[in-house]
Amino acid sequence: MIKNNQFKNIKWQTIATIVIFIIIYVFIIKILPWNLIFKDTMVAGGDTGAHNYTLYHLKSIFPTIKTWTNDWYAGFPFLYFYPPLMFILSVIWSYLIPLNIAFKLATLLGTFLLPIALYWCLKNCNQKFPIPEIGALGALFYIFVETFSIYGANLPSTLAGEFSYSFSFAIFFIFLGFIIRGLNEKKFLILNILLLTLMVLSHPLPVIVAVLTAPFLMFIGQHNKEEYKYKFWYLVKVFGGAFCLTAWWSLPFLAFRSYTSIMHWTKIIKLEEIFPNSLIVFWIFAGLGIIYAITHKEKQIWALIWTGGVSFLLYYFINNSSILNARFLPFVIVSYILLGAYGLGKTLKLIVDKKFLLSIIVILLGIGSWIMVKQNISFIPDWLKWNYEGFEAKIPFQTEAIAMFQYLKTLPKGGIMWECKNEEYDTYGTPIFLENLPIWTNHPTYEGLLIESSLSGPFHFVNQAEVSKWPSSAIAGFDYPVFDFEKGIKHLQMFGAKYFLAYTSDAKNLADQYLIKLNQFEHFGVYEIPNSKTIELIKDGFTLQYKHKKWVYDSFDWYTKGDLNIPILFYKNIKEKNFIEQQIIPKIQPLQEENIQIIKQTDTQLQFTTNNLYRPHIIKISYFPDWTVKGAYGPYLISPSFMVVFPYQNNVTLEFKAGIIDWTGYILSLTSFVFLCIIVINKHKRLNKNFINKNNNETF
Repeated sequence: MIKNNQFKNIKWQTIATIVIFIIIYVFIIKILPWNLIFKDTMVAGGDTGAHNYTLYHLKSIFPTIKTWTNDWYAGFPFLYFYPPLMFILSVIWSYLIPLNIAFKLATLLGTFLLPIALYWCLKNCNQKFPIPEIGALGALFYIFVETFSIYGANLPSTLAGEFSYSFSFAIFFIFLGFIIRGLNEKKFLILNILLLTLMVLSHPLPVIVAVLTAPFLMFIGQHNKEEYKYKFWYLVKVFGGAFCLTAWWSLPFLAFRSYTSIMHWTKIIKLEEIFPNSLIVFWIFAGLGIIYAITHKEKQIWALIWTGGVSFLLYYFINNSSILNARFLPFVIVSYILLGAYGLGKTLKLIVDKKFLLSIIVILLGIGSWIMVKQNISFIPDWLKWNYEGFEAKIPFQTEAIAMFQYLKTLPKGGIMWECKNEEYDTYGTPIFLENLPIWTNHPTYEGLLIESSLSGPFHFVNQAEVSKWPSSAIAGFDYPVFDFEKGIKHLQMFGAKYFLAYTSDAKNLADQYLIKLNQFEHFGVYEIPNSKTIELIKDGFTLQYKHKKWVYDSFDWYTKGDLNIPILFYKNIKEKNFIEQQIIPKIQPLQEENIQIIKQTDTQLQFTTNNLYRPHIIKISYFPDWTVKGAYGPYLISPSFMVVFPYQNNVTLEFKAGIIDWTGYILSLTSFVFLCIIVINKHKRLNKNFINKNNNETF
């Protein structure tokens, strides 16, 4: 029997906290299909299913991370413009467990981290029980929100392919709490640098919110000149340190942005997405929380108000941008979840003054949360099953796709274009399952997830629109042509595409007229595209044009309406223009019978011989500054988005290798890492020395 004094000494709040986290994680663990997650199958569903290519290609080149590949969009710089961390983790884990299982686990990291993240965010904002615990429960509500499935951090978005965002999003809230506390208590500098580093390498969008939130944090706490100065330099060290550590990736990411495809997202604003019915308790109490925080001058909570406010402004005003405005909505929602947890927690503390009774109420809230969240779940379990059972469980994939892939493997290597028919393709595992052709057939294809990574993106979607009656036209902001199969084949020849996969009867009938049929499967016809070359002579001349900021629109107009025999060479400055006009064009020799032989071609190297010296040769690989050439002038950017060289020797070699920007990033990151290690070691030595001195003094 427990006596009164023993009863009082029981840490009821600690017990309640443990119970809350048991409720949260038992709920998450219970809903996940672990028998499928630990099955060695290739994850399917949404963009996640197509991310298998990124995973498998990284595994094949590891420990190299960034390089060039020709597998998508006529070539693109691999992992230059997409955060690599989740794929790196998956590959490292694959040395202990199968790669497919490692990847499945990596996709769920953000989901498991979010409740802890919100708990620590509120904890570091100097909030006591039960506010952090209610915040953790709020994470459970958000994870299972079903009103949107692409914006990020809820489970439907994770299943759709936003697992990197989900992880970075959770890290953001851990970072927010620790940087608030670090600024006020003058510690956690290295921890905050490392948290921001993780954020940068997992997804850059939370970094944007962090950058916009940081200046406000200077005004939390004491107000004097020295304090402002300290906080300013603290933030400089955190953001500067994280940039230096990630410079191997972030410096080229920033420096080469002009060599990516332009996205134009139209803003999406829906009231039901901002205020889902399942979160009604939080957005009601968020109002009370804001009022209480302002009137009681709880400035740590003001940081949450600021974060939510800044994110809402971005969500509301961003339009026709390379960033979809709705990607900021998760920050709005989770900010008011945290404010709601604060408001509800303060209300409970005002009403209930007994720790035992308050702990019981919080546990009851946890049980109620379990019931409410479960009632609001509809399609998530089916989607979990669809993704994690893998492609291997899809009947059309087993009965048709595998046989087609095995046949394609036997063909000489060449780019594969395929008709777009997303609704029907979903039965194979994901509407974009053919984006994995490079890992299933060893042939490159022309469409992939990392759309912005290649200059050739918009031009591929022209090709797609011309050979598909139901194109995705995934890059908005361009006036794509209507279905025109004959013109589409001419464009595919210009791209150097070698094969075409037709799905619909209309496409097959036209392919029978214009292409060479190689094989027929249940739904797909396999065709060869004749007269398609990787390297081609420009016989009718070219025009020179300055590469201004909107050059891609000029190239697009040329590609869709102009004379394809006379491409546009885009020069980057007057010096380059003068060199072409004065040193190259006068040396162009009369056209001889074409004799171009490819000696060697890999992802990062192309060797060929030619008998037409000084004449322009189009290399049908996307242009990027890190390509160099020996035996020719160039490479220069030429329409639509390729490289052109002017050989002055019969033997020409193009090679992709790290340039000065890449090496600057590598050196900066390595130096920063060594410097950080020295700081940590010295700090550890000082702590040990102080500990020894303290023990000696106590002994004396």
